[in-house]
Amino acid sequence: MAGTSGPDLRWILLLPPLCFTVCFAEVVVSVPEVVEAELWKNVLIPCTHMITEGPADYSVQWFIADKNGERRRIAYRDEFSTSIDRNTEYTERVSVDQDFSLRITGVEVTDERVFYCQVMAGEAGNGEGMTNLKVYAPPELQEVKKNAGTLSVTESSASEIGTCVGKNGNPAPTITWYKNGKVLPATTERNDDIYLVSRTVKEASGLHSVSSTLYLRPTKQDKDSKFYCRLQYLMPQGKTESVDSEKFSLKLHYYTENVNFELLSPLLIKEGDNVTLRCQADGYPPPTYDFYKVTDNTNEEIESNLEGLLVLEHVTKESSGTYQCQTLDFDSPPEILLTKNVDIFVNYLEPLILEPSKEVRVPLEGDLEMSCSGHGSKPMELKWKKGEKLLSSSSTLSLKSLTYHSAGPYTCEASVPEVPGLHRSQSVHVIVQGKPKIEEKPYKRHVSTEGEKVTLTCLVFGHPNPEIFWSVPEVQHSMNHSGNVIISTVTVEVTQKLIQSGVSCSASNSHGTTQHSFHLSIVPSTAAPSLSPAVNQQQGGSSTAVIAVIVCVVVLLLLVGLFYFLQKKGKLHCGKSEKKSLIT
Repeated sequence: MAGTSGPDLRWILLLPPLCFTVCFAEVVVSVPEVVEAELWKNVLIPCTHMITEGPADYSVQWFIADKNGERRRIAYRDEFSTSIDRNTEYTERVSVDQDFSLRITGVEVTDERVFYCQVMAGEAGNGEGMTNLKVYAPPELQEVKKNAGTLSVTESSASEIGTCVGKNGNPAPTITWYKNGKVLPATTERNDDIYLVSRTVKEASGLHSVSSTLYLRPTKQDKDSKFYCRLQYLMPQGKTESVDSEKFSLKLHYYTENVNFELLSPLLIKEGDNVTLRCQADGYPPPTYDFYKVTDNTNEEIESNLEGLLVLEHVTKESSGTYQCQTLDFDSPPEILLTKNVDIFVNYLEPLILEPSKEVRVPLEGDLEMSCSGHGSKPMELKWKKGEKLLSSSSTLSLKSLTYHSAGPYTCEASVPEVPGLHRSQSVHVIVQGKPKIEEKPYKRHVSTEGEKVTLTCLVFGHPNPEIFWSVPEVQHSMNHSGNVIISTVTVEVTQKLIQSGVSCSASNSHGTTQHSFHLSIVPSTAAPSLSPAVNQQQGGSSTAVIAVIVCVVVLLLLVGLFYFLQKKGKLHCGKSEKKSLIT
């Protein structure tokens, strides 16, 4: 109808803008997909939000999901206040920062769960994000429990080698076995060669403990192998860390396959040396070593020991020969030779033969010829010595016109140039026989006063040993032997009687008698005392030399004076040049 008015469309025109404003406001919440934390440390779970359009007032709620999947709130915050929910496991451990981030102190293993951040913005609606908190705990590697027994390489199946344990880690760690730095390709399936028995346990604390036992059939080569295990575990930011156990070896029982018998001493052996031979078998435990000397196809047992060392002390020529080492190992196959031989040769020198031998008697002023001979394993050199003085570099020694000083021991020395240190010596004692001979020691011939004491000494040579007498029997004399000389000493008081008669010593044996006299005198103290004639002779010689020099000087002066006098008188007809040279 025309008069009828239609609806007021002005309100309809006003509705779309209002509807669009409310319907298209949105709350966008952003949280990390995963947050990582280390056990017992603090962690911050960020929660950022954006409201496209809407009111300025908003709030945040944090939730967790329990074992049954139900959500429980643990914290709330708006722009004016913060509220921590009571009677939850986080009541004392969480707080909400101003930017809505959730802060957890002292992270525990049970905190590894899903956390929800819900932002409420009134008419703009709600927004929510969820994150997984991952908790990492480094495990503790326990000491490896190795098999301390002896393992036999002849076993037909694998034996337990050791057990490695890592405790209280999260996530569960892994264990890998190594031999000599290389991974052992072990399987968990049982077999006769190598396999692992592994086990993982979740402790009441929520942490994981793992163990791995290695089973292996060892070979002889494993006697020097080093075994260890490596415990690997994950840490934040995708890091993989590990810790190694101490390396350990196996105690194996394996049979002998090789025997080695060798000479440890130098190859050049001489009499008197100590010789060491070593026998080694490569079996374990080490066998007993039996040592023999092979003589005419028979074995003469020397000794047995576990060390494998044979020491021959102060070897002689007879020590040369073949020595044998025998080992006894019942596990060794019959085709393996358990016996080894070593030959040694001892260089030697036979005792020397001297002609004459031991002792020879020669008359005074007589001649003597001696010879020396010997035999050795190698060519030798001979020489004769008296004391340290070399007398001859050959096998013979000729001595002419022997004196008493020639008496004594003469030694023939033999050496082998090719064998350093190999030498022998033999001595012969030469005795010179004859009438005694007396030598005096220098003595004080002149004394200043009567009654002064003087010591007189006679050195007496001769053989047989002579008897010694002094012309002053009332005075005792001392007598000493030094080599082939007798030293007789007497101390007397100088008297007028002794000055007139002198003092004499005499020596006699079966070849005759010899006498020697000492002359004494009294000289006042103003005169210089004189010692032996040899000393006076030396002083006299010095005086003669002085007188000769004085006479020469006087004669020279007389000649110069004579020339000068003749020149003045004109008796010398010299040219000017000659005159000049003469005056000069």
